[in-house]
Amino acid sequence: MSYQVDLNKIQKARKKKGFSMQYMADQLDISGKSNYFQREKGRVPFKATELQQVADILGLDPQKILIKVYRKSNIKQPEEVS
Repeated sequence: MSYQVDLNKIQKARKKKGFSMQYMADQLDISGKSNYFQREKGRVPFKATELQQVADILGLDPQKILIKVYRKSNIKQPEEVS
């Protein structure tokens, strides 16, 4: 099991607050809204410090923006023989 950032929750909270991507970029000290866009779309990962800031700006619990991800086992199941 691992954790993944719930980018959808971040985006929804940002829009609900009426914050633009440029505003978020400015608050996180990221140069330009396109760099913030890359993070919100998952193309570039948020840094741990940025996640805390995002949670604070959006009024979210930092633990609530992480979701558990369960990976399927790489072990192959035996095939039935007929």
